Amino acid sequence: MDREIGPEERRRRIVRRVTVVLVAMGATAFLIAASVEWLRPSLKRSDVQTARVARGVIESTIDAAGTVVPLSEEVVSSPVEARVVRVDRRAGDRVRVGDPLLTLDTAAAALDAARLGDRLAQQESAHAELRLRLDESIATLHAQLERTLLDAEIDRYTAEQKTKLSAAGLVAESEMLAAQAAAKKSRIEVGQLREAIERAARSRDAQLVAASAATQTVRRELHESRRQLDLAMLRAGRDGIVTSILDETGATVRRGDTIARIADLSAYRVEGSISDVHAARLSAGQRARVILDEASLEGVIESVDPRIVNGVVRFDVRLDEPSHAALRNNLRVEIAIVTASREGALVVRRGALGRSGGNHVFVVRGGDAVRVPVRFGLMGRDAIEIASGLVEGDEIVISDTSDYEEISKIRLD
Repeated sequence: MDREIGPEERRRRIVRRVTVVLVAMGATAFLIAASVEWLRPSLKRSDVQTARVARGVIESTIDAAGTVVPLSEEVVSSPVEARVVRVDRRAGDRVRVGDPLLTLDTAAAALDAARLGDRLAQQESAHAELRLRLDESIATLHAQLERTLLDAEIDRYTAEQKTKLSAAGLVAESEMLAAQAAAKKSRIEVGQLREAIERAARSRDAQLVAASAATQTVRRELHESRRQLDLAMLRAGRDGIVTSILDETGATVRRGDTIARIADLSAYRVEGSISDVHAARLSAGQRARVILDEASLEGVIESVDPRIVNGVVRFDVRLDEPSHAALRNNLRVEIAIVTASREGALVVRRGALGRSGGNHVFVVRGGDAVRVPVRFGLMGRDAIEIASGLVEGDEIVISDTSDYEEISKIRLD
């Protein structure tokens, strides 16, 4: 027979049941909270880079590629078409002014010079002969003029005598008229001879000038041929280092072919190239920073090539330190071209900021990284301006957080 449960026992059972329910509910809440916390994204603090926002100078830059080249370089070209007989220097050799570089077979050029010499001698001889012939012709005219002047004087005297005698009735009028006509004819012949002498003198001068010009042309051709023959010795025109040279004995070179390059490797400049997308942002006088492995060198854009070749714009950078020890010939470098700058701006180390086009950052607050909207300003190679959204002293994550675009908070372990 069942016994009736006492009030005390019922209270104990109720308390136990309530306790079990409360414990179960607490455990469930704990498990739910722990699960939410466990599911929230997290990063190891050691795996992310952070930087603090500070006041400073910001420079907006665009990146370009460049090559270090000698500040000055001499290009040695072949003055004649010839064959290489001997190579006197090799690439890397140091040379001084007058040192031989290559020896060419100049037999053909020497033969041409000899032919021009013979032609000049013939031209000079023909010139002298022409002068003698023309002078002789003019001298003959002068002698003829002297004889005609003498005849004219006799005819004048005869006409005067006949006129006097005719007036006295001692000579017929017909004789007087004949004498006067002869005198007039003599004067006309004198005038014609003088004009002939003047024309002959002008003709002589014109022919001599033409002959002299032809002689001068041949003389200049001979001088140039001999000069080219001397240049065919191919000697160094300056002190420096041979950076390249034709080193094939027996090779045939044409006139104008580049034979060697001699550079002064004590000073350098940088030849840059960039996509034509940025062509409108380039101009002479802009500051530029040349980035090497060992150093960063300041410079200025000296000139911009107006031509666009295969979508590329080329420009030259003059370095503030053209003799820096880190510079090497043909060294590949990166160039940061400064397009704008601002002082006293909120600046932070760039890292991955602004590279994916995002408009937010994660700010470190306690053990979390909280997503905050920002607006970026000028963007440099190593720093970026914070136009709004952050204050000085904020610590932000500068690592790539593109995988957390939709996350508002990240736990930092």
